[in-house]
Amino acid sequence: MQVTSFRFDPTLAGDFAEFGRTLYLDDPRRIQPFRRTIARQLSADYPFYQQPGNEHRHFLAYKGREVVGRASAMVNAALRDAGGDAIGLIGFFECIEDPDVATVLLDAACEWLRREQGLQRVWGPMNFDIWHSYRFMTQGFDEEPFFGEPANKPWYPGYFERYGFTRRQTWNSLEVRGRSELESLVADGKAPHAAALERGYRFTSAEDWDRRGALPFLHDLVSQSFQGFVGYTPIGFDDFARLYGRQWTILARPMSFFLFDATDRPVAFAATFYELSAAIRAMHGRENPVSKARFLIGRRSVQRLNLFAAGGIPEEQGRGAGLGRACLYHVVDQALQHEFEDVIFALMATNSRVQGLFRRATHPAQREYALYELCY
Repeated sequence: MQVTSFRFDPTLAGDFAEFGRTLYLDDPRRIQPFRRTIARQLSADYPFYQQPGNEHRHFLAYKGREVVGRASAMVNAALRDAGGDAIGLIGFFECIEDPDVATVLLDAACEWLRREQGLQRVWGPMNFDIWHSYRFMTQGFDEEPFFGEPANKPWYPGYFERYGFTRRQTWNSLEVRGRSELESLVADGKAPHAAALERGYRFTSAEDWDRRGALPFLHDLVSQSFQGFVGYTPIGFDDFARLYGRQWTILARPMSFFLFDATDRPVAFAATFYELSAAIRAMHGRENPVSKARFLIGRRSVQRLNLFAAGGIPEEQGRGAGLGRACLYHVVDQALQHEFEDVIFALMATNSRVQGLFRRATHPAQREYALYELCY
């Protein structure tokens, strides 16, 4: 087995991207990443590579002429630990079911971070930052995937743990099916919702949003809400719009909102998407006219919603005024009014206060994910 590394090489970048595609050809549920997106993320003009202090190295593992694994080692200059030291990242990790391949790749990537960059702490998987893909799925491989969910082979977490990585943070996703189950889930949010309205709070539905005006609002609220998240780094508006602006087309507007307080200050938000994994899967990672037609056909049969992101500014989060329950009630109430009875509550940190909102759930979360850490 041999390992080849590169920074910007069109041929090797093509092999890198193609391995990630072909590895999953036998998985009919796989939502293939868009090929154009991966190609751009490996090209020298991608914004991450333009930031001062950012470094990277990509690695390919071969058995003979066959690619059997890939990984990237990255340094995001904005990502620091509690002591102010830089953290190395392992991203774009994929490999065949062979622990030796994983070891060779992790050896190469971690040694580059430790010897060439002088880093003592490594996180993975994370592609660039938390605004891109990160985390492994650790439970829930038999569930129907949703768009935006971490997706990986089930043996990856074990390979990282075998190498010496430990869990840095875990998340879960809960899917609630059926009107009665959803009504029960938010039953104790009706009173806080009414009380919030009486105190002058108002929910502004995304049906009333203008994309150009709403994105700056959303960028500001997301940035404030996520500051306490593990791995948070600031994101400029242009990068935010580039990464998330296209998702406007799948936004479930009646179930998405800005929350304003009595002084007309935006204090919270919820972004709910129509769950279109089947339609996006039908595109096979392509964006040509045929693939777009497949998407349009597939979106006609949407049956699930995905509450993908929600949060509030720190001042509101600390008041204990029941706004979290009010916001959850508002989303579910709107979903039921629009005849949706299957809602995914996605990617919630298991140690966050948001978990308390789901104590009335009949069933535990079906999916779990983890970010791993290695310290020298």
